[in-house]
Amino acid sequence: MSEIELKKFGMTLTDRADGQKAFASIVKNHQQPYVLNFNGVMSMGSSFGDEVVVRLARIQGNQIAIFNANDGIKNCISRVIEETGIAVNFQVKI
Repeated sequence: MSEIELKKFGMTLTDRADGQKAFASIVKNHQQPYVLNFNGVMSMGSSFGDEVVVRLARIQGNQIAIFNANDGIKNCISRVIEETGIAVNFQVKI
């Protein structure tokens, strides 16, 4: 399992191009299964979510685990994955 600390990509993750770069970095430097840790991230936009959350989930059988997402990020992820068949497991990790 590779736990990816998304705060290394910024506290506000909104841009599609930044999402594409983050996705490429994650796939290059980490092994499946991917777990995304949003600790320290304040917000995420749907474009970034499309490029990172959806694409990583697709690689691993339409499922992904998300740690420490605030309510705004959870809502964004829920909107992004709507109608995709992706299962998200939201968890709080201390």
